[in-house]
Amino acid sequence: MLETNSLSWAQTVKIALEAEGLHAVVLDEFIHGINPFNVCIRVAVADGELPIARTIVARITPRFTGAPPSWRIQKRGLLLGGSGIVLGLYGIARFDDPGPGPVTYAIAGVAVLLVVTGFLLVALGPRADVASGGDRKDGAA
Repeated sequence: MLETNSLSWAQTVKIALEAEGLHAVVLDEFIHGINPFNVCIRVAVADGELPIARTIVARITPRFTGAPPSWRIQKRGLLLGGSGIVLGLYGIARFDDPGPGPVTYAIAGVAVLLVVTGFLLVALGPRADVASGGDRKDGAA
């Protein structure tokens, strides 16, 4: 009735089906010990219970609602931080030259600015979720 790569999802489906009074069995439950990379765990029910089981599974399957608003901000922060690290490595390589000039110091300054800005965008990104009406898990406003 269901094939999945996740043992926890298979167990969740089994518990949900049994809570509704259907008898469910998880097959190949211990296959992770033999081959953890290519697994196919199955959940089985009796043939007569299949339509009811499918509606229960459809009801408990989580829906993808899209990326949160913070992702746009955090993605830019990660790109800025990564660019700053790459530019910083280039600046470090230029410091090996005898008598680094003002261009080398400017490159190092821009690299530090990019990394700090990227870190701030990643750290402050979740505030966009709260401002857009998202619920915080810790109960803070």
